[in-house]
Amino acid sequence: MSALTMNPLIMPRHAARRRTATQPGVVERAFAAVVLFLSTGALLPLLRPEGGPTVDEFEGDPVAQITWLVVYGITLVLLATRAKETLQLLGRERWLLLLCGLVAASIMWSVAPGVTFRRTAALFGTTAFGVYLASRYRVHELMWLVRWVLSAAAVLSAVFVVVVPVDGISDDGAWRGIFAHKNFLGHIMALTIVVLLFELRNRGMVDRIATAAIFVGSCMALLESRSVAGLLVAVVVVVTMPLWPIFRLRRALAVAAAVFALLAIAATALWLIASPEQATAALGKDSTLTGRTALWSLVLDAIAYRPWLGYGYNAFWLGRDGESAAIWAAAFWQPSEAHNGYLDLGLQLGVVGVILFLSGFAAAVWRAIGVIRRTSTAYALWPMAYLMLIVIANLAESMILVRNNIFWILYVVTCVWLIRPHPDKKAIAT
Repeated sequence: MSALTMNPLIMPRHAARRRTATQPGVVERAFAAVVLFLSTGALLPLLRPEGGPTVDEFEGDPVAQITWLVVYGITLVLLATRAKETLQLLGRERWLLLLCGLVAASIMWSVAPGVTFRRTAALFGTTAFGVYLASRYRVHELMWLVRWVLSAAAVLSAVFVVVVPVDGISDDGAWRGIFAHKNFLGHIMALTIVVLLFELRNRGMVDRIATAAIFVGSCMALLESRSVAGLLVAVVVVVTMPLWPIFRLRRALAVAAAVFALLAIAATALWLIASPEQATAALGKDSTLTGRTALWSLVLDAIAYRPWLGYGYNAFWLGRDGESAAIWAAAFWQPSEAHNGYLDLGLQLGVVGVILFLSGFAAAVWRAIGVIRRTSTAYALWPMAYLMLIVIANLAESMILVRNNIFWILYVVTCVWLIRPHPDKKAIAT
């Protein structure tokens, strides 16, 4: 089989079965699953119980650092076994390389260069793990792993709510499951719902029943988390998914109608985030999105002081001893991020960083549309669905360039998958 037939998004299943000799082994799959589970941020309440030792923002958590250093080391060894393919893939994904290069360069102007250096290494390790997944697994293989990881998070969260409610339920009655905050549970459940929608189509009857049960449970967990942002992400992605196949049509009018509908949905989501009074009043929530709107105003003022290159990667939110001290004093609460991925990116890397990310994102969207147009497989819709999830989720939470985070890992995977060689029509038909 030629290299041109190896795109993981559109290679036929029977062709995949002919290549069993190169499939990842059990140990390798277990490693990927464990790292993906760790990257969800699950079980943090158990690792850091209330009243336990605090983590110095400048020094970091030594236990977590050692754990992730082991992960990065194993990842580099695995990448070294396929170094030629890895270098070829990285050479094609220039936007991701430029963005990571800017992160490394920000050490030179960072307000906390030691922190930026250490966390840049962590981001590179996280990105390397995403590249490894994209180069080693085809889309249906990796989504199978992600499905089980997220299903385990959903089931364990339900168990915590029932068995250990003091940890599984927040003081306000919202579910947080095995996560540190209800919003973390909300966004993970939104991702779980999207992944399970794809997996429901490709399994046997018994497996479908189990997947459907977890899907219903994930929807319940999302609602009980009371995460408006997580709910919005899930609704927008699920509603837009049936529109993506329209790009396969050759009629310009149909494509234009699809684009218009998608823009209308995206604009509605933006409006709900930027002007939350009407939506949150209907849900009985705080119209300031729990202080986010006031926080965003303060963050914009901070960005204005260093607009072009920012304060350095991960160098702003360092508690009372960092640049975040002024925001803490003015906001009367202690946020650890801007609760908006684009604003956090502006704080870290300035306008230059935001432009690089958006340029790479636009290139990924264009390639995702191309994949949809070239094939009729269900999995070809996954990149666009995930890109939509990322663009909406970052309106209320920060997931761009976040180290050791499943959302950044899957974004890297999606970008790298989209630049792998695409088959021609003849290859799709075989």
